[in-house]
Amino acid sequence: MPLAINRDRHVGARLSSELAVQFDEVLGNLGLSTSSAINLFAQAVVNYRGLPFEVNVNPMPLEERQELTRILRERLAIIERGDPKDFVSHAEVERMMGLKTNEI
Repeated sequence: MPLAINRDRHVGARLSSELAVQFDEVLGNLGLSTSSAINLFAQAVVNYRGLPFEVNVNPMPLEERQELTRILRERLAIIERGDPKDFVSHAEVERMMGLKTNEI
């Protein structure tokens, strides 16, 4: 039975010149080569069985998330108290957050 030969596989990626320079700078500050960083990333993906970080489309900045959380907690407290005169609609919360509303 032939022995399996363990060969390294070359993986390439295209990066913009600007991103590549920034990437190399950060890795250099960490004492890592590009190859080492990619190997760390690949191992993390295998270990996590997915990306080792959250991926979002247009993530909300931290300050906005904190403000939205504050508003939602206030609204939940009002709902739990059952005081309808203090209730604010979803559209009003969006307006308070400076978001566009889909309400007609």
